[in-house]
Amino acid sequence: MKNRVSKFGKFGGWIALAGAALLSGCVAVPLVQPVSGYTCCNLRSYDGWISSNNVQGGDLVAAGEPARFEQIKKNYYLYGTIGGTELALRDDNARSKEDTLRWANRIIVAEDPRPKLAAWPSDVQKAIRYGRIFTGMTREQVLMSLGYPSPADTPDLNADSWLYWTSIGDFPVDLHFGKDQRLVSIVGRPSAVRMIEAVR
Repeated sequence: MKNRVSKFGKFGGWIALAGAALLSGCVAVPLVQPVSGYTCCNLRSYDGWISSNNVQGGDLVAAGEPARFEQIKKNYYLYGTIGGTELALRDDNARSKEDTLRWANRIIVAEDPRPKLAAWPSDVQKAIRYGRIFTGMTREQVLMSLGYPSPADTPDLNADSWLYWTSIGDFPVDLHFGKDQRLVSIVGRPSAVRMIEAVR
C-alpha cells in the first residue's frame, strides 16, 4: 500500500510538472527588447516574485544588482534574473503590456545607483543597505531604500505623503515629507513602523 501511494505521488507530481511546463511554454514569449540594467533601489521578493505593490518585508533584493528580463507572460509577468538569481516581476496595477514594461523600466535602470549611494552620509548608506529609513532622509534616499510605493496608493510621487504596506499584519505606514522634501514623520502601527524605521 505504501509503495502504491508513493509511486502514484511521484507519477502525479510528474504529470503536474509536465503540465505546468507545457502551459508556461505556450504562454511565455520573448520580449522584443529585453529589460536590462540595474535595480534602481531595494526591492522585495516573495517566493521569487517582485510585485509593483511593493509590500515591505520578504527577501531584500539590493539596489544596484545587475538585472535582465527577457520573457513576458499574459502581458503582466516578466521572467529573468537579478544578480544571477531567477526572479519574476508582476505588475499588479497594469492594464496592458505597455504599463508592465513602463513599470519594469522604472525599477530596472540603465545607470548603477551604487556610486550615488556611496556618496551619501554613512548613516544613510547603512539604513539603505538594510532597507530602512529615518527622518531627515530625502525622497531619493527613501526611494532607494524602500523602492517605489504602490502606484495604486501613491499615484503622485510629488505628494506630501507616500503610503507603503507592510507584511506585519498587512498594516500600512504613511511617510510624510516637509517643504524641504525631507522625511519628517513615519506614521502607522508601532509594529509596522519598526519594520522600516532605522534604529539610530
